[in-house]
Amino acid sequence: MRIDPVPRFGRARRLLPERIAIVSHSHPSLSKGGAEIAAYSLFRGLRQIGIDAIYIGACNLADRGRLAFADEFEFAVFYEGERYDHFYHVAPRGVEAQLVRLLTEERIGLVNFHHFFNLGLNALRAAKALPGIAAFLTIHEFLAICQNHGQMITKGAELLCERATNEACGTCFPEVPRTRFAMRKETMLDAFGDFSGFVSPSRFLAERFLDWGLPPERMTVIENGLLNLPEHHRPEKAGDTWTFGFFGQINPFKGVDLLLDAAEIVARDKELSARLRIRIHGNLIGQSAAFTERFEAAVKAHPFLSYAGAYNNASVHRLMGECDYVLIPSKWWENSPVVIQEAYSVGAPVICTGIGGMAEKVRDGVSGLHFRLGDAGDLVRAMRLAADPRNAATLKAGIPPAPSSAAMAERYLAFFAAMLAARAAPAMPA
Repeated sequence: MRIDPVPRFGRARRLLPERIAIVSHSHPSLSKGGAEIAAYSLFRGLRQIGIDAIYIGACNLADRGRLAFADEFEFAVFYEGERYDHFYHVAPRGVEAQLVRLLTEERIGLVNFHHFFNLGLNALRAAKALPGIAAFLTIHEFLAICQNHGQMITKGAELLCERATNEACGTCFPEVPRTRFAMRKETMLDAFGDFSGFVSPSRFLAERFLDWGLPPERMTVIENGLLNLPEHHRPEKAGDTWTFGFFGQINPFKGVDLLLDAAEIVARDKELSARLRIRIHGNLIGQSAAFTERFEAAVKAHPFLSYAGAYNNASVHRLMGECDYVLIPSKWWENSPVVIQEAYSVGAPVICTGIGGMAEKVRDGVSGLHFRLGDAGDLVRAMRLAADPRNAATLKAGIPPAPSSAAMAERYLAFFAAMLAARAAPAMPA
């Protein structure tokens, strides 16, 4: 597995085709998940350094009215969500026809997929079959491995899953014959087999896919970059009140319920509750009635707990700049949450669950603090430590620089060129 490709952009450029397409399962105007944001950042980063790149996002026909492009270099393929096969990930044939037509008409020589969801494995196969095209796949989560929304968490008990097997998957989905899980894996690996290379934003995620069956000689790790890095860090802290902010999707996997548990512990300590502020940013729409009722009751009951509502990418740095720390209490492994890079970019250390990609990106005691999975008491312990000016100074000093979208683009180009050169080498005369 490659961690830091050797070729730099200047040497790599001559090995690359003139036009590159970045293809994602959505568009940031429709969905602001980490994968589509990372893909869009790469697309913009490529254009910043002089590469003729286009962006293609999948769009459900029902959402067509919300789709908004920034310029003529952005495109979409449209699909009908109700006709998509979510087990084998096959889209209606019209999707692959649209994608092939776009790649052909735009004279694309290299395509970098950032997901197969919504597009379908059949569309990926059709694109790779085009003459003279090179294809790469960036992996952002576990959907290829795990049928449970790609979370690698067991259904029902919601325990972390260490490894997908026919038996383990059959336990989560007893209604599905186990032979179908074997066929699903074979179908996935067959569709991935002839990609020129694979990119993962974290070593943790890459190692899971290597264990699953991807070839290590075609895998690399490249950190996601941020499209808009803030120009200035926060001023020196004044006062003794500490603000901890959550930013992200409010769903069962992101651990917001754990924040509510932690708030109950903090409320029992008058001194601590006077010094801490917990601020939750995210969209509450779509949650269960029971969760929404508990959430609203907690905000009403605890003066130190507030709900700041949904936010957009343009305001995230300003909002994070108002927080001393960023909280990531996720119950699943995560891989390379963009919220970590965003927090680092404004000089905010991160307090996170000490597992998976979070533990990899946030060094405990260096750039943030870890707490035990699902343990609200241990989260409060970490927050107590964080609310000490000496600890805060140490953690802030340990924050690594956040990578830019242009820096990410250069590393992608170097990897593309290295893989293309490796494939061409056997055909070259000795």
